[in-house]
Amino acid sequence: MIIFYKTQKLEEIQSFYQGKMGMNLWLDQGSCLIFEKGKVKLGFCRADKAETAGTITFLYDSIEEVDAVFQTFAEISTTSPKVNPDYNIYHFWGKDPEGRSLEFQYFLQPGESPKGMENPIEILNPDATKPKLLLTRLIPQNAIDLLGEVFEIHANTAPRGLSRKELLASVSEMDALLCLLSDRIDAELIDRAKKLKVVSNYAVGYNNIDLEAAKEKGIVVCNTPGVLTESTADIAWALVMAAARRIPESEIFLRQGKFTGWEPMLYLGQDLHGQTLGILGMGRIGQAVARRATGFGMRIIYHSRTPKELDFEAELVDFETLLKESDILSLHSPLTPETDGMIGAKELAMMKKSAVLINTARGQIVDEKAMIAALKNREIFSAGLDVYAQEPYIPDELMQLENVVMLPHIGSASFKTRSDMGELAAKNAIAVVRGKEPPARVV
Repeated sequence: MIIFYKTQKLEEIQSFYQGKMGMNLWLDQGSCLIFEKGKVKLGFCRADKAETAGTITFLYDSIEEVDAVFQTFAEISTTSPKVNPDYNIYHFWGKDPEGRSLEFQYFLQPGESPKGMENPIEILNPDATKPKLLLTRLIPQNAIDLLGEVFEIHANTAPRGLSRKELLASVSEMDALLCLLSDRIDAELIDRAKKLKVVSNYAVGYNNIDLEAAKEKGIVVCNTPGVLTESTADIAWALVMAAARRIPESEIFLRQGKFTGWEPMLYLGQDLHGQTLGILGMGRIGQAVARRATGFGMRIIYHSRTPKELDFEAELVDFETLLKESDILSLHSPLTPETDGMIGAKELAMMKKSAVLINTARGQIVDEKAMIAALKNREIFSAGLDVYAQEPYIPDELMQLENVVMLPHIGSASFKTRSDMGELAAKNAIAVVRGKEPPARVV
């Protein structure tokens, strides 16, 4: 079944439903486009007058999925996620560019309710004599214990991130904030946090924080560099091996009972030994990834703003050479205005058809639509991804591709690394409230 609507803004509608909502373009008839997502098919035909009545409902399989979608589409939402007890659903509402009502919905199971929806913030160690710290998600216990020695911890104990409204409401009386990369710490939030002294980011990146606004208010910003370098490099190599040698495809084939014996042309992949590894951004993680390549006898080239003093052989090359000569291209640049969308259609077209693209840095460095097209059209061999442009949202079109290996942003997800990150983030916050220099200060 296809639901059709008339539209005055066909191009804008396509950009919204295909680009932002991640629906597949199922059929293009020129003046009429049909999009598909799961079992839903939506058609939009150009007309002098738009049809905006009715509701387009997107169904999800859990409370957590609705929360994740809300985080991604907060700017188009008109309500926060909530329970409608009359229909036993958990949902929120939004609008498309022409004002059509969009509903993002999950049918609750008997007795099921969103944990902590009314008040997800819990004081873990009530003590009014201590400075207050807001912890936006629970982190390893060693860090919480360390924080508890100094702070009264106000923690989000719900199995989801805080909504924008909850975050803004919770920060006003806090002396310290320990947050995640997914938390937007902008000028509006900083202006509300009248007592805030420190923002300690549980991440090596900090593109989620308005550094200028923090600096203007005298708020110290910290991160967790170094401690996650080796674990992230490990996961980058896991993606290299899996994407180059088609590991997930092969395993699924075998588990489905299709393996009947050795075949000369079964799941041929790309060699790594003796090939060229290209590194975009030769910082700590880039170097750790490149250093591992020496064991495979690989030639290493890199592109960086400045030459690096390295303990292994590697050649600094210009950006175009990096794209054209890399058999494996691994991205390790921070997200900046200069790197946002740095790998687009033009750059992907320069790469070898046998090339493998690896991204464990930031999803926005790659033009996701251009990458999907390149993978679909076999302009590059495969990709291995741990990050995405609109996390946690991932386009259906990308999910359906066989020549991409995808992980749920687990680059630093080892027991030791996440514990070490927590300890460093805690020490950063503690140092600042005690008037000392934190171990990992950004500004």
